[in-house]
Amino acid sequence: MVAATPEASPETRTRKPKGQGHERRAEILAAAKALILAEGDAGFTTRQLAARVGLSQTGLYVYFKSREEIFDALCRESFAALAAEFRAVETSIPPGRERLRALGRAYIGFGLAHPNEYRLTFMDGPGVAKHPMTGLEAPFDSQGAGNQVFLMIRRNLEAALAAEGKLETQDLTLATHTVWFALHGLVAAFIARPLFLKAEPAALIEAMLASL
Repeated sequence: MVAATPEASPETRTRKPKGQGHERRAEILAAAKALILAEGDAGFTTRQLAARVGLSQTGLYVYFKSREEIFDALCRESFAALAAEFRAVETSIPPGRERLRALGRAYIGFGLAHPNEYRLTFMDGPGVAKHPMTGLEAPFDSQGAGNQVFLMIRRNLEAALAAEGKLETQDLTLATHTVWFALHGLVAAFIARPLFLKAEPAALIEAMLASL
């Protein structure tokens, strides 16, 4: 009689071959995003996530050490994608007022094209609140993706104001927050309360950008 081969553990059955761990991380994050959207921040657990992706909790911890680390990774993904959109604008439009408007359109477009990611990063998830924007004086390339988004808005405001001779009258950090929070408010309204909006969306977006 041949002895039965022990059943492979969940980690063994689902573990990616060496060199593909980044793919496994991406699968875990996609599953986490779906669970958070379905269960809410408070209802999301690593036990649920481990079961969904076919791992034990110990196996899950190979990739993410905690629930908070998963939220953080999801937020970083969204910030990095938004920063990439901003960089595309910076490379295609000269500095000035029109670039600022294009950055605003890119921000709004990102939020509306990726509403789930936007909700998790800026509205429903806990990740952003745990990362205050400190150390903005450090070199740009050493900053996290969230700070880079802020700094790209700020440096383009600075360039536009300087070109119009208005730079000395402005607090750039205050102005940057004003722009970002106004854009966020519009995106959040589109996502969370679309029936509340009475104006035609494209006209509302352009009116917001013009007023800013």
